[in-house]
Amino acid sequence: MVKTAITLAAAAALAMAASAAALPAATSPTTFSFAQWVEDIISHPDTALTVDEAIAGAHAASIVGSAGGLQKRAYCESAIGTPRAPGRDAAACVDYLARLGGLGYICGVPPGKPTLGMCVIGGAQIVASQSNNIANSVNCNDVARTAGLIFDSCWRADDTVMGGEVCINSPKLYIVIAGI
Repeated sequence: MVKTAITLAAAAALAMAASAAALPAATSPTTFSFAQWVEDIISHPDTALTVDEAIAGAHAASIVGSAGGLQKRAYCESAIGTPRAPGRDAAACVDYLARLGGLGYICGVPPGKPTLGMCVIGGAQIVASQSNNIANSVNCNDVARTAGLIFDSCWRADDTVMGGEVCINSPKLYIVIAGI
């Protein structure tokens, strides 16, 4: 009798373990990435997270901490007197540029112009600077991808962001997110 009870208990435990393994894993709050969010907008614009959902995901990742959370890569310091951008406004710019790129739009800086604003929304701007005096342009997706990397490196839990990074696929362009 005791042997049967142990066997039934073991069988029940195995069945519960098997059913738990069959459940889909919950999304971990430490896995959020603005760069991945941009890729989602580019590949699945109709089902990608909204700007507010992206900010909430970043906030959850920052609360959990650095283990698997947002990682530093871009230059996150500011020029003297340059304010940090509100995260939601900057994320709206990233969303806008990613959607433009999905439509085939090109973002760039014409010759003779050292910088050009790619997007201004609310208190945030995304600006491209060139390192030479030659026209430089990329698909707007690449500007959005670069801005996603800046977000992953430089977004703060107070919902502000500021930073810069060399543009993906164009080392002659430098992308900056800053406040106005």
